[in-house]
Amino acid sequence: MKKTILITTVLMAVQLLFAGCGGCSTSKPHNYQMKKAGLLESIPADNYISGNVLVSCGMCNFMTEDNDCSLAIKVGANTYKVNGVGIDEHGDSHAKDGYCNVIKKAYVEGKIKNNKFMPSKMDLAKI
Repeated sequence: MKKTILITTVLMAVQLLFAGCGGCSTSKPHNYQMKKAGLLESIPADNYISGNVLVSCGMCNFMTEDNDCSLAIKVGANTYKVNGVGIDEHGDSHAKDGYCNVIKKAYVEGKIKNNKFMPSKMDLAKI
C-alpha cells in the first residue's frame, strides 16, 4: 500500500514538473495562423465579405418577406438575397436536405450591394 502511494506521488510530481501550468511562455515560436471556423457576424466597411455564413432559402428559413423561394445568406442578424445564383442550381431545394428545409454553413466571398449579396465565390455542396 505504501509503495502504491509513493509511486503515485512521484508520478504526479514528475507530471507537474514536465507539464507545467500553461501560464508560462514557451521558448518555441508559434508560427501558425488559426483560420476562423466560426460565422461572420458583421459586414466590413468596404462591404466585401470573406468567410463562413449561413445559407438557406430566405422565405422558408430566414423569414424574409419574399414571395418565392430564393437563396439567401445570413450575416449576424441580417439576411441578404444572393444575386445571380438560383436556389435549385445546387440540387432540388425542396428535397429532404434542400435549402428550403435546412440551413447550411458555407464559405463565401463577395460584395454586399443594395442589400443583396453579389458572390464571387460560394462553396456550396451539391445536394
